[in-house]
Amino acid sequence: MQRMLASIAHRGPDGQGSVALDDAVMLGAVRLAVIDPHGGKQPVTGCPSARVTCVYNGELYDAADHRRDLKGGGHTIADGCDTTLLPHLYEEHGEAMVECMRGMFAFALWDGARRRLLLARDRIGIKPLFWTRTADYLLAASEAKALFASGLVEAEIDRDALDDVFSLSYPCPPRTMFRGVQELRPAHRLVVEAGKVGEPRRWWRAPFLPAGEHGARDARDCARELRHVLADAVKSHLVADVPVAARVSGGLDSSAIAAMARQASGDVTTYSIVFDDPRFDERVHAREVARHLGARSHEVLAGPDAALRLPEMIEALEMPQPVPVAIGGLLLAERERAGGVPVVLTGEGADELLGGYDVFRAALAKRTVSSSWARRLGFRAMERLTHQPAGVGAFLADNAEMDPALVRSFFGVRPPWFDIWRMLDVERSALLSPDGRRVRPIEEPPEGFRALVRDDVASLDPFDAELALELETRLPSWILVIGDRTAMAHGVEMRVPFLDHRVVELVAAMPPAVKAGGLKEKAVLREAVADLLPPSIVGRKKQPFLTPVREWFFSPGAPGFVDESLSPGAIAGAGLFSPDAVARLRKGMDAAPDGSLERIRHELVLMLVLGTQLLHERMIARPRAR
Repeated sequence: MQRMLASIAHRGPDGQGSVALDDAVMLGAVRLAVIDPHGGKQPVTGCPSARVTCVYNGELYDAADHRRDLKGGGHTIADGCDTTLLPHLYEEHGEAMVECMRGMFAFALWDGARRRLLLARDRIGIKPLFWTRTADYLLAASEAKALFASGLVEAEIDRDALDDVFSLSYPCPPRTMFRGVQELRPAHRLVVEAGKVGEPRRWWRAPFLPAGEHGARDARDCARELRHVLADAVKSHLVADVPVAARVSGGLDSSAIAAMARQASGDVTTYSIVFDDPRFDERVHAREVARHLGARSHEVLAGPDAALRLPEMIEALEMPQPVPVAIGGLLLAERERAGGVPVVLTGEGADELLGGYDVFRAALAKRTVSSSWARRLGFRAMERLTHQPAGVGAFLADNAEMDPALVRSFFGVRPPWFDIWRMLDVERSALLSPDGRRVRPIEEPPEGFRALVRDDVASLDPFDAELALELETRLPSWILVIGDRTAMAHGVEMRVPFLDHRVVELVAAMPPAVKAGGLKEKAVLREAVADLLPPSIVGRKKQPFLTPVREWFFSPGAPGFVDESLSPGAIAGAGLFSPDAVARLRKGMDAAPDGSLERIRHELVLMLVLGTQLLHERMIARPRAR
């Protein structure tokens, strides 16, 4: 237990504790003190006679309401921390306690009277929870590295997860990068009782309505309702006994959250990542927002030396990335914690709720434009207007058919990111099969994908079906992984008001046309916050947050670990990739023109190879050597 806690001490630098229970169970936690810093010591217990003990990571935004109700029901609450409420909520509601909790959370709770262990995770998957079994034990933790630190579980890369990563960009949940380690999926709970591990059970799902059942909804009324619910979420997310800041990129989503925080609290402090490369830099827009809000603003520069943080980023995420955007999160969290700010609000989730990415508009175009030549012209125009690499328009046009067989293969929905998955299909079979194993084709769904697709998908509007899948896959498995792990790597809690479940439920039930607004993304959000921000920010087109790849990792002056990790000896030593395929990828990358689609495709795949090699080195090879 002490080794496990030490391995994730970064998540809770303000204290730790553990307790042995009933000769069969041990619970432990590290703590990031946000509410009642002097109370809330973990593990926490409820009424002594009930023998309920809990460890918990997260925040309850309705803690004040629960405290009032519990005290009214005769419970004695030891302190003002939200953690202290959980055993009492269990004593009142049992497993159903999660259904009345508003917040982000992952917890383990031991019911000593019934000898029952309950593991549970919040609705959207903002907070992580991993688990595994040995012959004698069930272990669970906030990060996989804690499971390996126990000494009871040996880390090994899951080759099926590699198939997933080199298409989806992340392991298909509940699979993780490590063989035998599963994540508890969002909105699921797991019960262990009488020595038997039950099946994870879902307890919530976003309420998307069948097509045609949304009724006549005025777009302005929807915007007003969104404004009210989102403002309430932001206000609740500001509750803390420590300083809270807002991250602002200069885009609509983060700026809207910062503006509402300013409105709710009277002032706001902002942090922004900036680049010395103008292709990625948004400081002009972030500064405009900060001036408009009268914010105390801080800028964190990500220069070429940021590339040196890639191994740290990989170890924090416990997975590779095709584009190392998470380095920015590490830099921000490091500065925020050094500045005495352990809590930040962000704009994550809006694009997933409202279909803000270009892939959703591309899918709409595929559904509505039947002529192949018109699609080709449209995608080529998109390439020019959005300054995409040469060849992107033709690539999308060549893959523009809404192939019915593909939709059937993916259980009734065409994954919105499928064209991006195709872009990673370079040397795939040869690369991932150094020993001749079968590699899953891109067109074949990963094992377990069916469970991520709603049973009622056929009844949904195609846009809603895509959003529903996004909430089950890319959002919790990639976007929120980046946010949680990079922030908590430096003891900072990231809060995401767009993913408050009341906001999610409201937006999910809105008519697709209100959310999509034709080809203008997030129209209802723009209307909702139009009076809070400068018109240039409200009307600004989304700029994807990216970081340099070629300049940082595949140019002269790149960190030494790049060539070391991609060398034939290192590749052969890890045994995960074909050295010959990696060599061909490097030659193909060098031969392709800078900025071309072909160059970028090779770079993305090589970044995944590099990240996997670093993951193997830091979490498997090096610990074994010790």
